[in-house]
Amino acid sequence: MKLKMNQLITILFALGTIIPVFSQRKITDRTITYEGTIDKYPIKAYLQYNIASKSIYGKYIYAKYPTNTPITLSGEIPSKTFNFQEEVFDNKTKEYKTTGKFSVDNFTTYNGLHGKWKNTSTNNIVDFQLEVVEKNADVVYYYEINKLTCEEKDYNKYYYRFNRVKIFDENKKLIETISLPDSFAYKESPLSISLEDYNFDGYLDIVLSHDYPFVSKGDKGQYYLIYNPTTKQFKFDKEFNTESSNILSLNPLTKTLSTGTADGRGNESETTYTVINNKLYKIAYWASTEENDLLEIKYKVVNGKSVEVSRKTK
Repeated sequence: MKLKMNQLITILFALGTIIPVFSQRKITDRTITYEGTIDKYPIKAYLQYNIASKSIYGKYIYAKYPTNTPITLSGEIPSKTFNFQEEVFDNKTKEYKTTGKFSVDNFTTYNGLHGKWKNTSTNNIVDFQLEVVEKNADVVYYYEINKLTCEEKDYNKYYYRFNRVKIFDENKKLIETISLPDSFAYKESPLSISLEDYNFDGYLDIVLSHDYPFVSKGDKGQYYLIYNPTTKQFKFDKEFNTESSNILSLNPLTKTLSTGTADGRGNESETTYTVINNKLYKIAYWASTEENDLLEIKYKVVNGKSVEVSRKTK
């Protein structure tokens, strides 16, 4: 006797059986770094591919001018054809102005983008090519979160609790199970998880975002699972995960990470780090107060320590 799919599922759940494939989700979002040229001019770029919002966002700089303000990139998620544009802030109009358009005729992989770049002011068209920096840009992973009820009953209406993530390969074969601090995720949308290179070793790591229910400020945090190319597994590295609410902002163009604070009254700060052998070293710090006081400190790494080299106040 043949059973319909809904009947089969009902029977399996009645027997206490779980079908893992239904709870596995593909990690689709990723940040990819590129190096290449527009015409004959070398550039460095990165693109954040966000499948949920069906958009990309990124920045690029000309290699000859590494300290210039990066040029913003935006567009829609690529299909076979892929178009995105660049925008520069116009100080006169106080608005962003489209200065160039990129078109890729045949997008099949994250490993390279090749096509035409058009100057929107002159309509001049030249070739551009971008080659990927990461060694595993097209890697495919699936993940599975253990969903638990919240101890705080009011939370259960909107959130579920989790403390573990399973990582699977492209064939949905289990690679590893990673324990996490007790955390929350919003029921109405899939957990935010992406692939990004946070230790700048050329391999994509996993970044997992989580929630803090009913907290008005600082209600998001991130966990960083660092990939080890030797073991081909990820690790919840305490060097990157200093606290549950930690958020490290990634800058692929400068190969730096940064953390920031703000209290909404004008008191703000930002700390910038470089990464050496999977360790974070402070290289810059600035802070401003609601009284417009400003502090800037620069550091350099000496014998495995961040050493202050300059300090300015205003």
